[in-house]
Amino acid sequence: MANPPHGGELKDLLARDAPRHDELAAEAETLPALVLSERQLCDLELILSGGFSPLEGFMNEADYNGVVAENRLVDGNLFSMPITLDASEKSIADLGLKAGGRVTLRDFRDDRNLAILTIDDIYQPDKAKEAKEVFGGDPEHPAVKYLYETAQAFYIGGKIDAIDRLEHYDYVALR
Repeated sequence: MANPPHGGELKDLLARDAPRHDELAAEAETLPALVLSERQLCDLELILSGGFSPLEGFMNEADYNGVVAENRLVDGNLFSMPITLDASEKSIADLGLKAGGRVTLRDFRDDRNLAILTIDDIYQPDKAKEAKEVFGGDPEHPAVKYLYETAQAFYIGGKIDAIDRLEHYDYVALR
């Protein structure tokens, strides 16, 4: 018997029903689009495939705060790392993003629409607390450097409706 997935249920978010896929793909064309970085694509792929079960999207502020402070999601599940979608204040304003809205998540490599995020909230994280509580606060830690030098000022939390899997362009013969 296989081990159960974390949280008890594997969250496979890909739209496998053709009409639902087509409906999401058409809607994605009408929404503002956030182009994801390579790191964000990796997180999205793990969310979509169930690798980050029980997550169904990027963490909202309540889950983020619970994970940073107590290594727990709001539902009580253990989760030791914040899984967040960072964005700049300018991007948020330019795209008109707000709680309750929807935004297309797009692959920077091939400009494909991968998913639609329904926004729960947009929040400014306490990066100093995140660095200390999650990564031990060492300024030389790669994740702390990323947090301060690369990650944008705001996080967008919400559930994802997946349209397509990510395409992989490396090691194609081995896939």
